[in-house]
Amino acid sequence: MKSPNVNIYKVQMAYFFKEKSEIRAFGLISSLYNQLKDVFKTEPQSIPIPDDAPADVPRCVWNDINTSLTFNKLRLDFSFNIPSKYNWEQLLHEFNDKITKAFDGCEVIIDRVGLVSELMSIDNLHNILNEFVNIEKFNGSSEANISWLENIDSYNVWTYIIINELKNENKIIFDINSLPDCKLSEQGVLAKDAMNKCAEKLKGKMLNVL
Repeated sequence: MKSPNVNIYKVQMAYFFKEKSEIRAFGLISSLYNQLKDVFKTEPQSIPIPDDAPADVPRCVWNDINTSLTFNKLRLDFSFNIPSKYNWEQLLHEFNDKITKAFDGCEVIIDRVGLVSELMSIDNLHNILNEFVNIEKFNGSSEANISWLENIDSYNVWTYIIINELKNENKIIFDINSLPDCKLSEQGVLAKDAMNKCAEKLKGKMLNVL
């Protein structure tokens, strides 16, 4: 199969806190600010909610032009767009280092990580795939979706291919997650190293897109 020409333009990093962790929102916000104040041109916004609010309600939102961060009592999500002059892998390692230093400063324990990357193809994926997959029908939005799951060394790797003929958009998404049953803290694996392992797997998928 001919590999399509792709460009990675957005990455989302997810850090799942150890179950029943006591996350002190103000302390984590302060620690994150100390690490990321040179990345954001804005200030983090603390969400004033009761202590007994559901765990998945955001405690902090921090948005900028190319970066976005939010966390609740279950997880932290950080996403960034990739300007053309930057390398995605370098940015990921830099952000991962800063975020995990912030966790260490608050003694936050991470049990699982996830990495989602969005790639845009300049090729016609429909034509490339048609040699191997017979796509006869598109949905009402003129869109076809193909996905599959691989298990690679305690990580799940989902591949999603989205073809929209009406908008002429061809997107590939790689969703890489460490397995919930293989808790990082129980293995003695640092969140920083686990996220870097996700990046290695993404790099491998990028070299052989399909």
